[in-house]
Amino acid sequence: MTKPEAPGRRDRKRSQTQDHLAGTAARLFEAHGFDAVTMEQIAAEADVAKGTLYNHFPVKEAVLAHWIHLELARDLQHLASDIGPDTRFADGVAHILRTSADWCERHRTYLPPYLRFRFLEIGTSASASDSGDARDMTSAFRWLILKSQQADEMRTDLSAEHLALMFHHLYLSALLRWLDVPGLKLSEEFANVVRLFMEGAAPPSAKIPKPRKRT
Repeated sequence: MTKPEAPGRRDRKRSQTQDHLAGTAARLFEAHGFDAVTMEQIAAEADVAKGTLYNHFPVKEAVLAHWIHLELARDLQHLASDIGPDTRFADGVAHILRTSADWCERHRTYLPPYLRFRFLEIGTSASASDSGDARDMTSAFRWLILKSQQADEMRTDLSAEHLALMFHHLYLSALLRWLDVPGLKLSEEFANVVRLFMEGAAPPSAKIPKPRKRT
């Protein structure tokens, strides 16, 4: 996967502080539960002023989101070594989603507040600034799609970026359904998403009609 450009000294310092705050918060969440932990407790445990914490994270959900993205970045880094240069989208993404399903099942209680926060960010400047974040799963999806396009195994009339965003939305829909419907297996929901993305919704023998032009 493409590595991002190295950040400057100020950005590195800011990132290190955010990582420290998020790691501290995660330990508190694990010990006491997300709902019970306050921003004041996070600041005290991290040994920073409360104002410093709020300068980096306006709400507790933002701290949680940063920690989840750290976890995601670590997992994607490990997975990158398992996905060879000849791996195509279906195989590579199945490997990523198996790891994602395992992580989500172990951290299920964190997902509702995280997803609510991310959906509230849509259309904001914070969301725009994070759109190219290498910690986002979309970057891994885009990388795999691009390789499949280059091998003529996936359509190229839509960009890899566009297709990756569409797949990420399907991924989120499977995650939301799993959180909402008791008894579902997340790994199976993710497998259904991959099949739908690769094969479409029509039966194999069906001819898909072209949309009619409006007069």
